Amino acid sequence: MPQTLFQINHKNLSLAEEYRYLISLPILSEDEADHMVEILEITNKDESLNYLIEEIEMSDYKNQGLQNLLRVISENKYENKYE
Repeated sequence: MPQTLFQINHKNLSLAEEYRYLISLPILSEDEADHMVEILEITNKDESLNYLIEEIEMSDYKNQGLQNLLRVISENKYENKYE
C-alpha cells in the first residue's frame, strides 16, 4: 500500500469494512442501500475514507457495490411508480 499523507482512524476502517461487506452482497435491502449512501456521503468529505473506499472499489469487486446500489435505487423507483 502506498504511503499516504493522512492518518486512517479506527472509525474509517470500520466504515470501510462495512462498505466492503455491503458491496459483497448480491442484493441490497433498502436499509443496506441507505447505509451505503451514508458511507459514500461521508467519503466525499473525508480524504482518508475516500482512499480506503477507492482501494476497495479497485479490488476484485469491480464496482459491484455501486452496481448493487444503483439496482436498488432503480427497483425502488419502479415500485414507487406503480403504487
